[in-house]
Amino acid sequence: MKRWVQMLGGAALIAVLLVSCLKSGFYFTADMYPVWIGYGLFCFLTFVFTLTKRMLASGSMLQGQEMKRSLPEILLLAIPLMLMAVYAAHWLLGTPLSVQGSVNQLLRWGFYGLFAVSAFQLARRPGGGRILGAAWHLAGSLLCASALLAVYGVLTLPYGISYTANPGISATGARLAGLLQYPNIFGVLMAAFLLERLFVLQALQQRQPAPATARLLRVALPLLPYGAALLLSESRGAWLAAGVAAAAGLALQRRLSPAPLLLAAAPLAGAALLYRQLASAALAAAPWPGLLTLAGLWAGSMLAGLGLYRLASSEAAERRRLAWAAGGALATVAAAAVFLAAQERIVRNFSTVSARGAIYRDAWRLYWQAPWFGQGGDTWRLSYRAVQSNPYVGSQVHSGYLDMLLNTGIVGLLLLLLLLIAGGRLLYRNRPALLPVFGVFVLHSAADIDWSFGLSWLLLLLLLAWGSSHVCPPSPRPAEMADLENETESSAAMPMFTRMGGGLALRRLLPLHLLYVCLLGAGIVLAFRGAAGCSLHQAALKEPSPVRAVALLRASLHWNPADAGTALDLARKLSPLEGEDVLQRSLSYTPGHPGLIFALADNAVKRGDARAAAYWTQEGFTRDKYNAGEQTKSLERLFKMARSKLSAGNIKEARRIVQAGLALYSDYARRAADHRGAHMRNDRDFRLTGEAKEWGSQLARLEQSMPASPQ
Repeated sequence: MKRWVQMLGGAALIAVLLVSCLKSGFYFTADMYPVWIGYGLFCFLTFVFTLTKRMLASGSMLQGQEMKRSLPEILLLAIPLMLMAVYAAHWLLGTPLSVQGSVNQLLRWGFYGLFAVSAFQLARRPGGGRILGAAWHLAGSLLCASALLAVYGVLTLPYGISYTANPGISATGARLAGLLQYPNIFGVLMAAFLLERLFVLQALQQRQPAPATARLLRVALPLLPYGAALLLSESRGAWLAAGVAAAAGLALQRRLSPAPLLLAAAPLAGAALLYRQLASAALAAAPWPGLLTLAGLWAGSMLAGLGLYRLASSEAAERRRLAWAAGGALATVAAAAVFLAAQERIVRNFSTVSARGAIYRDAWRLYWQAPWFGQGGDTWRLSYRAVQSNPYVGSQVHSGYLDMLLNTGIVGLLLLLLLLIAGGRLLYRNRPALLPVFGVFVLHSAADIDWSFGLSWLLLLLLLAWGSSHVCPPSPRPAEMADLENETESSAAMPMFTRMGGGLALRRLLPLHLLYVCLLGAGIVLAFRGAAGCSLHQAALKEPSPVRAVALLRASLHWNPADAGTALDLARKLSPLEGEDVLQRSLSYTPGHPGLIFALADNAVKRGDARAAAYWTQEGFTRDKYNAGEQTKSLERLFKMARSKLSAGNIKEARRIVQAGLALYSDYARRAADHRGAHMRNDRDFRLTGEAKEWGSQLARLEQSMPASPQ
């Protein structure tokens, strides 16, 4: 591979990773659309150029020269494409709960697969491991530095710090969320970056000759900021996952010398003291005094750690004992500092845990509606309001494994587990020092929404490719170097599972090449349609002219017809008859969408269609049974419509509407009574509103005032 081609591919991969950090970790698929288009086009053009060049030069290449991939690598490259195919089957062959959700998941897994192919291809090239390592460290530095600078007021990050007065969410009232805007995921990524440095530090002791002091300090340098950022996220799940993964990693590598851990003890103790100081100030530190304190604590802890390391490496037993005693004291001080600052959250206030339990129970019941193949993307987000047993707020299921089970059933979950097993096997064989980092991703995703952030998958796949780069293929014989130089002149986007030289090999691999090109092309087209739809929708929201806004919303739906949000905005600006058509078409793409259903009920009232109004209102109560606001408005609409029908002399329709309204009011009042009391979770503030009581009374009086039905 020519140097400039490799550097260009590495730069593109790093750019994707850094953009994902700046775009809230690709939590919103809309943020991924332009990156999909740009990176997909780059990979497509580079691949076509390289393949053409190889075909023209195939006569001079070695016949049968082969670079095989291991089975774990093949699985890691193939499974994202298999999951992409599962979502494509939902979209094209099945009846998913959300076409938009399935297409978005299809695009996500296609993008993850493309990133994995690029990263693993780069890992096989000389110097590729350094590029992957640089990508990892740049992402970690960007996330950590931006978050800490926001704490000290140097940067302004919207939602970079999450404030709350709820002790069940934060013991100190403020949690660090950084660019990701979600403390739990920020915390687990900081744990991953921290453990990577910690276990690299330990692995250095294996090397002969012993590593230089400068190198040890360079490896240990990020420990304090990563540790402080992890603690300031106040994520109990991230703390627990990091602890378990670190303990497992130490057990697996028990033959290594533990002396380097003493070098880490002082920076980690410094991180704990920094956490206590900043937490007591609710993450509102004075900029320059705070930065000077940070710099002093950072430098002092590094020097103290280096002193402990040298004592522990001494031949004198007394010095070694002194080093371990000092290290133990530092660990005790650090643990005490963290516990005293966060004891309210550590030992009490487990309300979020009970909420997760309710979510998991409801999700398990939902799973049995489609156990083998799932119901497509966004299954939980669209279904939880209908199945929730308590009025909690939870548009995310808070478990990556359970989310995959709901979306793709047992088929998808098995593919996911196979991918993780293959990744663990790859690291265990090639670079065990990265296993604890991998373990953090695997453990924490079981209890939170890690995998709803595209950045988590990109970092996980990057980690696996980086681990594989430490096993180099055998060096070719000198006589083969000229031919192999031509053959390996490829980009970081070259597919797929096996690379072979020669025209015969190219013909054999032609189906794989065509598949790769087709997948790239399809992904680029879908991402372009999504990006065009989102852009037009945003323009319509800013457009002051109603006529122009309607035209933009129609154009947006043309590009992205499954977007329920665009359909709702358009229907509000149209006549009731036109609006009904828009809402019905949108509902065909997203059956059961609560917002669309309540909008159809409102539309039916405006059109004076009593039967449709009663039907859609009842559907809305079923699909979103703990939405007090919408249910109150629905009762108001039904009462006014019934009164209008009665005034027009249409007693039969008025009676039908009144009876439907009273039945819904009774159901609403019963559910509100069932969830009254402090012992029940009520995050959505579900209650029988005063307005609802008034509309229920009005409906009852209207029914009494109606003439008796003819016998």
